[in-house]
Amino acid sequence: MRWILFFFLLMVFAAARSNDSVRVRDPLKGYKKLFYHLVTKHPKINSPLERALLRHYLAGSGVTFLITDEEFTMLQIAVKDFSNSYCNPLKTDSSYCSQKIVLDNDVYFGWGLGTITCIFDQQTKQLITFADVYDFNKKKKGQRYLKSEIVTRIFRWVAPRSAKAFVVSYGTAAYSTMTL
Repeated sequence: MRWILFFFLLMVFAAARSNDSVRVRDPLKGYKKLFYHLVTKHPKINSPLERALLRHYLAGSGVTFLITDEEFTMLQIAVKDFSNSYCNPLKTDSSYCSQKIVLDNDVYFGWGLGTITCIFDQQTKQLITFADVYDFNKKKKGQRYLKSEIVTRIFRWVAPRSAKAFVVSYGTAAYSTMTL
């Protein structure tokens, strides 16, 4: 029995210490690094954005995460499929409107962003920015799919206590056009 336990612990240690030579050295250490490697083995976490968001969360800095121009272009395409015609005008500027979009079923953004608040130009209906708080918070019944809610609560329960929530956005327009 001791040999089985020893072998299991050796494999866990080896998995935690392994690194790809192409990537930059991982700032995560100990349980955070092991947790990151175990979570990213899930087949649904397949995009670089989802992995980067998880790493940023586990690092615990709480600094705002800005997505790249290429990722925002992909988000604009994804949001077209999910958005509807009704959009709430913003109090600060009537030429923009906001709408909550659920991306849980999106292949690239689903496990990283979930439900985001999008800001659209009212005339062109073009997505100009978005904001989301990456925090694994629990929601009331009906606000999130049941499967997503279960995964979120389990993740929050096993995540390291030093992990911090942060805002995910594109550019600085989100700060000037909306309040979270």
